[in-house]
Amino acid sequence: MPNAVRVGSSETQILIVDDVAPNRELLAHMVKNMGYDSIFASNGREAIEQYKAHQPDLILMDISMPEMDGVEATKLIKQYAADRFVPIVFVSAAVGLDAIRSAIDAGGDDFVQMPFPFELLEGKVIALLRNAELYTELVQLNALRAQEAELAEELLSNAVESGNVSLSQVQMHKQPAETFSGDVLLSAYRPNGELNVLLGDFTGHGLTAAVGALPLSETFRAMTAKGYEAEEIVAQINRKLCQLLPTSMFLAAAMLTLTAEGTVKIWNGGLPDVLVVSDGRIVQRVSSSHPPLGIIRHLNISHCEMFKVAPQDRILLLSDGVLEAVNEADEQFGEARLESAIESNAAGFDLIGAVLSSLQKFMHGQVQKDDISLIAVPGWLESMTPTRVYSEHPIASLADEEASLDSWSWQTELQGQSLLRISPVAQALSRLHETEGQRDEWQEVFTVITELYVNALDHGVLGLDSSMKRTPEGFADYFDERERRLQALESGRVAIYLQHTRLAGGGRLMIRVEDSGKGFDYAWWLEKAARASQEQFSGRGITLVQNICQYLAFSNGGTTAEAVLYYGDSLPG
Repeated sequence: MPNAVRVGSSETQILIVDDVAPNRELLAHMVKNMGYDSIFASNGREAIEQYKAHQPDLILMDISMPEMDGVEATKLIKQYAADRFVPIVFVSAAVGLDAIRSAIDAGGDDFVQMPFPFELLEGKVIALLRNAELYTELVQLNALRAQEAELAEELLSNAVESGNVSLSQVQMHKQPAETFSGDVLLSAYRPNGELNVLLGDFTGHGLTAAVGALPLSETFRAMTAKGYEAEEIVAQINRKLCQLLPTSMFLAAAMLTLTAEGTVKIWNGGLPDVLVVSDGRIVQRVSSSHPPLGIIRHLNISHCEMFKVAPQDRILLLSDGVLEAVNEADEQFGEARLESAIESNAAGFDLIGAVLSSLQKFMHGQVQKDDISLIAVPGWLESMTPTRVYSEHPIASLADEEASLDSWSWQTELQGQSLLRISPVAQALSRLHETEGQRDEWQEVFTVITELYVNALDHGVLGLDSSMKRTPEGFADYFDERERRLQALESGRVAIYLQHTRLAGGGRLMIRVEDSGKGFDYAWWLEKAARASQEQFSGRGITLVQNICQYLAFSNGGTTAEAVLYYGDSLPG
């Protein structure tokens, strides 16, 4: 860090460079009258040596000298000075604009033609020393700011993105335009093992754009851990950002949920198209159909795109810094070049590497103007394995258990449009967390409640037919029809009831879900579930619940489902 300039102090040193001894003596006398010390050099080469040895505060430089002239010496001294500002005043008898221009172009800060009055030189020296002192203070402040920014960025990154799940298959790349990035890349598992991924791009970049990252990440992770759906997470993030952000800031974002069966649900609000890539071809696009977050307080976020993806597919999310990157001719990278880069990766899986390589060649060293972020998610993750099962234990009946006084119950009932707005599954899991603490088994509980609730809502209340999901095309049609019926829903109800009992070494949870539908032939479905194939797009929910729980039964014509799950060391044997 540069040393402070000692303006007006006897410690201030001025280097006098002149090959004529009387000139050096005259300048030394003037410098002494100003209250400063002098050191001397008789040519440019000696001037460089004296500069390196003494680091003077200002230099009075002659132009024409033997061995090395003042112009060449000035160029070299300015290089050695680097971030330190050392004023150089050319003091010379040379005349003409060419002499002045060459002196200034070399890095000189002023020019005084001999002869001159003492007051003229004194004024220039004092002004330049004052500028040097201000420059030094500015450099020190900038260095301190950079140090604090680096520390803050490290703390922010640790708080925001260090909590991301470690998945070697999910590629993430963030390239900030400044120390701070306004882009946020988040990933987390839902309790049932599904993966949530969010890419957010705050207005602008730098520290100002990063202030919303903490509330964004906290909301995303907390709600994902409780099992909330993507729409509910995005809606809550929007409400929080509307409260916190100034009106000039907002968040463009895209979020996806990927299931073990290869179903992906995508919400896009203000980001470039989310792309599904297969063998170098873009096979699906999810364009932004919502405004960015943090602008409209009561934003309708009920609709997400939902479809099947193949294991070899890649889902690509990117910030607009990729498409809007410019080259020397001020041309943008754009969609066409992005698609060309994707096509070049037909034979491999390094999708982000292919895009970045093309982008770097295009920019050719141009300064990055905006944050660049990309996320590539495969259509299937090795970490998404089926939840463990208790199939080795016989089915038990509640009547066979010892009575316990350490028990509690919880219930909720949704009717009409509340089925569209509220996630009772997340509420149920929240109650478990609050009363029984964190347990790995709650992931299985989440899966059971979700399967039974979705079955009650889709087939009971909405009357949807699972046979629609027998093909990938029908799968998409199914969810489009589901969304349409939900939006038009005026009646119908689903109730969830939990009863938890603590047992020696663990506990037992009874889950009952009731709906207002017409019921179904559950005996046929139970038999079908026993033969269910992993290749089918429907009919696997009952099998999954049977594998997790020790007891599953339907009653009231199929409108009531009751399951019992034991955990810890209390499994019936």
